[in-house]
Amino acid sequence: MGQKVRRGNNLPKIRLSIRNAQSRIGFLTAFPIFFANAAAQEADEILSGFLDPAAIAGAGIVIAIIGAVLFAALTSKRFEGSSLFNRLFVVVAITAGFFSAVSSAIGFGLITSQESTDFFRNAVLPPAFGVFVFCLAIAIWVGGAEFVRHRDWLRGVKGGAIGDLIFFVERAFKLFVVIPILALILFFVSTWTTVVGIGGVDAVRHTYSAEIDRLAAECAGITTYRQRDFLFREDLRLSVRDVTRVANAERLGGSQSGAAGQGAVSDYYKGLAAWYQGLEASVSALIDADDPSGMNPYDPDICADKTDSLRKNLSRNAFINVDKWAREFETEFNDFANVLNRWRHDRRIERLLDQQLSNFDRANPRPAGARINAAQRAAIDRYADDVERALKSLISKQKRQKPPVPIKSEAEKSPARGLDIFREMISPTPPPPEPETVSRRQEIVDAEFVPGLSTITPRDAVLKHANIFSDVWALALSWDYAPYLLMLAFLFFPSAERAAGYKD
Repeated sequence: MGQKVRRGNNLPKIRLSIRNAQSRIGFLTAFPIFFANAAAQEADEILSGFLDPAAIAGAGIVIAIIGAVLFAALTSKRFEGSSLFNRLFVVVAITAGFFSAVSSAIGFGLITSQESTDFFRNAVLPPAFGVFVFCLAIAIWVGGAEFVRHRDWLRGVKGGAIGDLIFFVERAFKLFVVIPILALILFFVSTWTTVVGIGGVDAVRHTYSAEIDRLAAECAGITTYRQRDFLFREDLRLSVRDVTRVANAERLGGSQSGAAGQGAVSDYYKGLAAWYQGLEASVSALIDADDPSGMNPYDPDICADKTDSLRKNLSRNAFINVDKWAREFETEFNDFANVLNRWRHDRRIERLLDQQLSNFDRANPRPAGARINAAQRAAIDRYADDVERALKSLISKQKRQKPPVPIKSEAEKSPARGLDIFREMISPTPPPPEPETVSRRQEIVDAEFVPGLSTITPRDAVLKHANIFSDVWALALSWDYAPYLLMLAFLFFPSAERAAGYKD
């Protein structure tokens, strides 16, 4: 019996152990399944990017062109006797010209295109410029290499040390003087537009992202400033309760005049409470009224929602129509900046309070004549003066609260555009300005406004933020001038251009 009891007592423990083991096995099997599903989803996203028809077409075109150039360079009879280095130099030069042509065409399109349909400006000029850059690069690098290899000075001087020295000097002059002059043309024509094509839109996005951050900070400050309206309405509600309580105390115990019961004093206090209620209702109507923009300055999510919308607009594909993209973003940005300025300068509640204060005695006439005695008159005058002083204090507190000082835009911080950017780069950095004390007088506050968008073009943006997009400049210079570094081998190792059976 004892053994059976022990077995019965161990049975729940065995079942519990089995359930724990099952749960652990389920966790161990679900854990890798979860990561396998996540990895599969990530792989699907990556494959969807690679399997995009446009990406496949673009990659196919590039591979076909580079393959054709490589095949021609390695098999053409024109390169008979040329070394593998010389053949691959031609491939590198043509490939660099192709890359420069494509990126320059994109950059030239960003510079010259316009939003409206213009066949020649939008469809013909960019590819024509790309073809021009390609031909210019081939002429400078492939033609320049041919130009460097051939002797033009003192051809009558044949071999020997003097002839070799003259040829070396001639090659050095061509490589270090003539070719760099030609390459300078390529810099202004190709490298510049290449940088605009690769990093121009991203540089604009960098500027506009800083502007969105500024607008978000402005929005946060202005919406916080507008919360004062709720505080003032709550003060009015407290005043209504206070006056109602005083009126009840006067009616029940004569707390002000010394005489209990319904009378002129309690009626006046009840009238004050009703007047306060009407003022509170007017303020509430102003607060609860729909804004003409359709947005609500008291919405706690308005700043986050609007900045998120701006960021989504900024992240759209700008290369389809860069002018339309920039215009739509600028319109949305400036529209919201105008809304913030209207919220910032909205003083309707202040004006209502000033008007009601000036009409206080007319809206709350004090009883006169034989129906009140001196004690009642003194109680009414004393409490009316207290209410008027309290209302003046509320209005003064409302007016002392000012909106935050507007944040300087990117254009105000650095207004240089075009060639002025170069002057700004080379000019000495001015010392940091001392913090200025900004007056908060009402006339100055009324003249302040939230600046609109600091518009900038892709060509100005890559110059303005050259330190941030230095990798783009380095990349453009690398593929534009990689052939030049290979050409230096022709100076110091002339035999590198000839195959094994054709060397000296």
